[in-house]
Amino acid sequence: NLAEMDLDNRHLLRVLGYRLLQADAPALAVPVFEQVLAMGQEEPQSFRDLGLALAAAGKPQQALEPLYQVVVRPWDGRFDGIALIALDELTNLVSRSRPALDTQGIDPRLLQAMPLDLRVVLAWDADNSDMDLWVTDPNGERAYYGNRLTYQGGQMSQDFTGGYGPEQFSLRDAKPGRYKVEANYFGSRQQLVTGATTLMLRLTTHWGTPQQKDQMVTMRLKDRAETVLVGEFEVR
Repeated sequence: NLAEMDLDNRHLLRVLGYRLLQADAPALAVPVFEQVLAMGQEEPQSFRDLGLALAAAGKPQQALEPLYQVVVRPWDGRFDGIALIALDELTNLVSRSRPALDTQGIDPRLLQAMPLDLRVVLAWDADNSDMDLWVTDPNGERAYYGNRLTYQGGQMSQDFTGGYGPEQFSLRDAKPGRYKVEANYFGSRQQLVTGATTLMLRLTTHWGTPQQKDQMVTMRLKDRAETVLVGEFEVR
């Protein structure tokens, strides 16, 4: 129904693609994100969305090219940081795919695997919206845009204030204990046809290893500033 409302609206199509991914239908999301990308290539999220959908649909070889474009293309300054997040996803895809992928067109210096104990990625489906990822570790220290490097080695990506994200928290060696994940939503600066903003959070343990485990959380937010608890989890 979203697509029928306005087939030339990239925002609506992107929301449709995200909804299909949330419904565990990546094969249906792929042509939607292909259409979004065909409408314009000035936003790196369009390449990243397509690459992740292809990977989720069991097409890792086809997923390489759009993810690589996020890494190597020059982007507007408001997209600072997304290339490093896509690089993590690219190297993880290559290191975990069997049979091995054809990477001849990719700079080999970019293919070094970077395993992590913990990786948290937040994205959302509204442009001109600002949302911040907060992760509080067992020490009680909160990682966020104002504290990007934590005592135990956690790292927060650059702050996305223009919409869609993603924002990423990564930790190579996770201290045992309880971690809390929150999203601080500042509201949207545009009228949303969909009525609300939806956040999408992916929590991954043992990122880039054979033991990798992913968990997806989606939440609909009211169109006002609020801080929401996305979840808590234990590292043993």
